[in-house]
Amino acid sequence: MRPLSIIVAPGPWDPEPWRNEFQAAAEGRPVHVWPHDGSVIGDDPYVICAWKSDPKVFDLYSTPKAVFSLGAGVDHLHVLRSRPDIPIVRVIDPDLTMRMVEYVTFAVLYLHRKIPLYQAEQARRTWRPMHQPAAARVRVGIMGVGVLGEACGKLLSQLGFEVAGWARSRRDASPFPIFSGQDSLGSFLERTEILVNLLPNTPETAGLIGREIFQRLNRNGSLGGAFFVNAGRGETVVESELIDALTNGTLAGAVLDVFNVEPLPEESPLWAMDNVLVTPHVAADSDPEVIVAQILRDVKRLERGEAPVNVVDMGRGY
Repeated sequence: MRPLSIIVAPGPWDPEPWRNEFQAAAEGRPVHVWPHDGSVIGDDPYVICAWKSDPKVFDLYSTPKAVFSLGAGVDHLHVLRSRPDIPIVRVIDPDLTMRMVEYVTFAVLYLHRKIPLYQAEQARRTWRPMHQPAAARVRVGIMGVGVLGEACGKLLSQLGFEVAGWARSRRDASPFPIFSGQDSLGSFLERTEILVNLLPNTPETAGLIGREIFQRLNRNGSLGGAFFVNAGRGETVVESELIDALTNGTLAGAVLDVFNVEPLPEESPLWAMDNVLVTPHVAADSDPEVIVAQILRDVKRLERGEAPVNVVDMGRGY
């Protein structure tokens, strides 16, 4: 196969770090940043490297040799579900995985160790130690147990938390118990005090997490309430029902990194809630240097007639 051209479609991200890294590492392969460079690349075979880009890129460039995700997950590429002829490739970056593990661990410990209450006490100059249950008495539930979810759950288990996961389809050989399928969702929720959402955004998960799920969480456990961490996708949560749950006590608190609309609008009630920590979608940032190096290794495989590593079955459960 001839050398492959590289089309980079970084969506909402600043295109220049990606352009610079691809051009520096591409060893002479043409690099085209879409839509910033227009829409002409000639007749060379090509790959597309995308992150939440306008789906028009896949209409304009409809015959890629592969499509690579520039970030964690491939849910933004579900528009290609009907194109099984195109390999969809997930980037598995140990650094990106560890960033997510760091964030989720921080969020769980932040809620478990009652840091929001101590912050409020500090503002009042009040010294009041509170009862602290052992991690072994706290049940954490992770919705979405792919690469990131499994890594997060494994570390939380090592810290002593009683961790379980939920997935749409059965999982074997997991380091912690996995509830699978809709029939087990209720049992999973009823044992969970801190719910961590790492689900991808798919037609099956859009708006899945809302009032009914929040109401079924365990509010009678050692923490004395139910809590929510969202580091997955904002679209999986019904935000109005999340706000209601945080207002009426169904949820005692939340750590939120992703939202239905980003940046989070200034008028959102979430900004002013004293039981909510808002972070600006920073749980697991992609490092262009690491991501580009991995993609180019697969580009070379394609040029040799070999399959890329980490091709994703878009029909597989989460």
